[in-house]
Amino acid sequence: MLAAGLTPRLDGTEAAARFDPPPPATPTPRLTTDEPREYFVRLEDYHELPPGCYEPNLICPLEIILHSDGNRRGRDLWLVQITYETLQYLKHSAHFAVDQTRVWQLLPMYRTVVQESHGAQGYNWKAINVEMAGVDFDTPDNYPPEDEIRRTVHLISQLMDFYGLPFQSVVGHYERDERGIKTDPGEKFMADFRKRLRAYRARLSPLKRLLSAEF
Repeated sequence: MLAAGLTPRLDGTEAAARFDPPPPATPTPRLTTDEPREYFVRLEDYHELPPGCYEPNLICPLEIILHSDGNRRGRDLWLVQITYETLQYLKHSAHFAVDQTRVWQLLPMYRTVVQESHGAQGYNWKAINVEMAGVDFDTPDNYPPEDEIRRTVHLISQLMDFYGLPFQSVVGHYERDERGIKTDPGEKFMADFRKRLRAYRARLSPLKRLLSAEF
């Protein structure tokens, strides 16, 4: 991004393994697939990042990492377009950008695999990365708009169902940084987000209620 003079953040590309073992020492990259592309947004909301922003590998997603995009230029610029431009500028990537009015898909995704992003170093080999527009969500004045939270809850629930991911696979970026430098999207916010996600999924069906039980 760095539209409108944004100061680039150093997002999850420096994070290291904390809770899980590292990826295999010699993973076998999967460069192509015969699977058709999957779109989790309307086609007009698909905006693919340039190839230099992501890896050519296709990965099997095992978890979803939630980020905030670090935009300190004011709430009026908490927009998916700005998220996209910042990622492009930094040559970072995420699979989705979310603001209060829309969701953009930024990378190719398929039935069982997705493009490997540059969102959370040490975890990109298995993660879908989702960027919410904004910064410092644990600060009351910076709490995300309700519609942005609602859209993110719906998106992540959809991804959980599509890729067969359990509730505990949804984590905040700060949970994937052993140095404690990364704080996004906020520890308090993440606790509230998990409650909202669990409640949303519990309303969908008895099966969803079982899958989103406490772990």
